[in-house]
Amino acid sequence: MESGWHRTVRRFRKNPTSMLGLLIVAFFVALALLAPFLAHPTQRNPYMIPHEGYASDPRPPSPNHPFGTTEEQFDLYYGVIWGARTAFVVALTVVASAVGVALILGSLSGFYGGWIDEIVMRVTDIFLAFPGLILAVVIVAVLGQNVRNAVIAIAVVEWPTYTRLLRGEFLRVRDIEYVQAARALGSGDLRIIALHVIPNTIYPILILASLSLGGIVITFAALSFLGLGAPPGTPTGDS
Repeated sequence: MESGWHRTVRRFRKNPTSMLGLLIVAFFVALALLAPFLAHPTQRNPYMIPHEGYASDPRPPSPNHPFGTTEEQFDLYYGVIWGARTAFVVALTVVASAVGVALILGSLSGFYGGWIDEIVMRVTDIFLAFPGLILAVVIVAVLGQNVRNAVIAIAVVEWPTYTRLLRGEFLRVRDIEYVQAARALGSGDLRIIALHVIPNTIYPILILASLSLGGIVITFAALSFLGLGAPPGTPTGDS
């Protein structure tokens, strides 16, 4: 019998849009991995964009600066290449954190229901009641300006959506025949959740994660623009 993971992979491979998205992601992954070769660092810290002098206006593309420079003469080409790395680190860290919280809280809430479900959903509703960017700004303002705190703030904004989605999928799957059969055979709750429920509920989470990556990078760039994210001269992928 085909397992839930194999069924998820098969559905992904049959979706042309998913495959196109995979190719685009693969391109940016290659860009991030080849950053030291595409834009050789000239400083000790490769995540600081090099700049030459100061001027009031940006400069157009030139042999030394293929994409031109900003007002502060930061090299846009270097920022784009190394910003791919920063963008991936931030987006994947936020998604991994949000999915990790959702797997714990969403699983408990959807599988057991009752008072656990009530508490988890009410806490989730509280976080969802606040506009995401405003909540992230408040969290970073309290914790202090740096990349790590910006990532924490965005993860706090993102986890309720993943938790609510996974909880709904658990409610749909937990009483299906194969779950009941596994329980009748003596499987424990943890085994049922890990081997039978999560593999058959993870596909919507993967779709949501793929759709969230771009938004997470934009939110991180917005925090940096407001002076609450990466310090000036750090490539963030929004260059």
